[in-house]
Amino acid sequence: MQDYSFMSTEEIFLLQDALKKNTRQIYKFIGIGLLLVIIAAFVPQFFLSKRLSDEEINQSLFSYKNAWFWVWLMSFVLVLIFALIKVTDVRYYTIKKDLTKLQKGQIQVPLEMIYQGNNDMQTSFIVQQEGVKKRKRLFYWMRGRLDDFKAGQQVEIVYGRYSRVILAITKL
Repeated sequence: MQDYSFMSTEEIFLLQDALKKNTRQIYKFIGIGLLLVIIAAFVPQFFLSKRLSDEEINQSLFSYKNAWFWVWLMSFVLVLIFALIKVTDVRYYTIKKDLTKLQKGQIQVPLEMIYQGNNDMQTSFIVQQEGVKKRKRLFYWMRGRLDDFKAGQQVEIVYGRYSRVILAITKL
């Protein structure tokens, strides 16, 4: 069973809180990413300057004048961006969409898998949805660790329609 309805004021505040936590996570990842890019760009230059002459440095693969260095650095940045998406489960734009559309969904399903993520600040639930074709969906509890739920339990989930951020979850 799946219904769509409008969010209450409390649910809007829950989504805004999830957006703030998600934003903090993005800033933390950007800081780590910038630090890694600085290390990747300057550490090789530092070691080269200690051991080689200026002419040898300019001919090195790690020289700023070498095109391969820039290809390598841009590839490194792209990998960091994809890692941001994969590792942190960034839901920023979908939560923003939920806050503009203000629609929530409700579903009653058995839990298939539960796991903790983002340093135990988020619990993710995978459910198998019955219907035309069975498909698995991932839902996010953004308010910490939930230990009371086990795989196989029947639950009712109230969630943001686009972001799948759980607003309320109850056992049936």
